[in-house]
Amino acid sequence: MSRLFVETRGPCSWRDRLVNPGLHWRRYCSAFETAISWETASKSSSGLPAALEQLLGNGGFESPVLLLAVAEHQVELPGGRAASQSDVWAMINTAAGVVSMTVEAKVREAFGDEHLETWLIGTSEQSAINRKARWEYIRTHLPVADSYLRVRYQILHRCAAAVIEAKRMGCPNAAFVVQAFDKRDEGKSDINFTEYEAFCAALKLPASRGSLSTTSIDGISLSVGWIDCPVATDAEVAACA
Repeated sequence: MSRLFVETRGPCSWRDRLVNPGLHWRRYCSAFETAISWETASKSSSGLPAALEQLLGNGGFESPVLLLAVAEHQVELPGGRAASQSDVWAMINTAAGVVSMTVEAKVREAFGDEHLETWLIGTSEQSAINRKARWEYIRTHLPVADSYLRVRYQILHRCAAAVIEAKRMGCPNAAFVVQAFDKRDEGKSDINFTEYEAFCAALKLPASRGSLSTTSIDGISLSVGWIDCPVATDAEVAACA
C-alpha cells in the first residue's frame, strides 16, 4: 500500500482504484453509488453524505467535518497478500475527537466471504494456517466477544481496519459504518441487515438503522452503524461527470 495520495478528479479516480472496474463500475452498483455520494457530499460544509453526518451528530460525535477520505483504502493484514480494502476510509474531526472510519457500501449485493467459521477452513492446509494467523491479528483489533464464528468475515476485517488505522494515526475513536443504497423491498427480509445484526449481537450492541452503537477496544472508542441512502439521481451523476 502506498502512503502517497492525490486528490480525486471526480468519480473516474474512484474507478481507477477498483480491482475489477469492468465488473463493478456501473449505475446501481456500490462502487459507483459510493463515488457519486461522496463526491457530491464533498461540496457541503461537512464534506460528508447527509445521512452519515446525521448519524455521527446523533451518536455523540457532534459537528463532524471530513478531514480526508480515501477510496478503496487498503490495510495490510498478515497471513497472505490480500489486504482489507474498504470502500472508503475517512478521518473525521468531531467535537469528541478525530474518528477513523471504514465504510462498507452495499446496493443489495451480499457481504463478501463466508461466515468466519467457514472461512477459517481455507482451501488447503497452508491456506487454513494463513487464515488462522490473519484472524488472530484481526481479533486483537476487535472487542472481546463470546464468539464471532457466525459473523461474516468481511464485516470483521473491515471493522478491525478502522481500529488498526485509528492506532496508526493516533485517533481516539474508530467507527465502522455500512452505507446501504436503494430502498428495501417492503415485506422482504434484508439479508445484509440480518448479517449486520449478527455482528452487533456478537459485540452485545443494539443494531438499528440510522444510529450508532458504541463500545471500546484498547482504549479506543469503537462505534458501529448503518445508514440508508438513496441511489444517485441523473442530475447528481451529471454534476459529478
